[in-house]
Amino acid sequence: MFQGTEVVAANSRSHTCLLSGVYIGNVKVLVRLSFGVDSAKEVAMKLAVRSEDEGVSDAIHELVAN
Repeated sequence: MFQGTEVVAANSRSHTCLLSGVYIGNVKVLVRLSFGVDSAKEVAMKLAVRSEDEGVSDAIHELVAN
């Protein structure tokens, strides 16, 4: 995990978390996960995944979507 992205200020309306890791088969993966909260307290999430294997990126998107 990248330094400083794990802490969210109490009054924050948005946050971006940067993650890195290794998927099954020793495939390196980078993830940018952004959250936003509107005035009705509903949360929106945006996920960007990059890896050496397009199938791995697709699999991570599917895991999060379900």
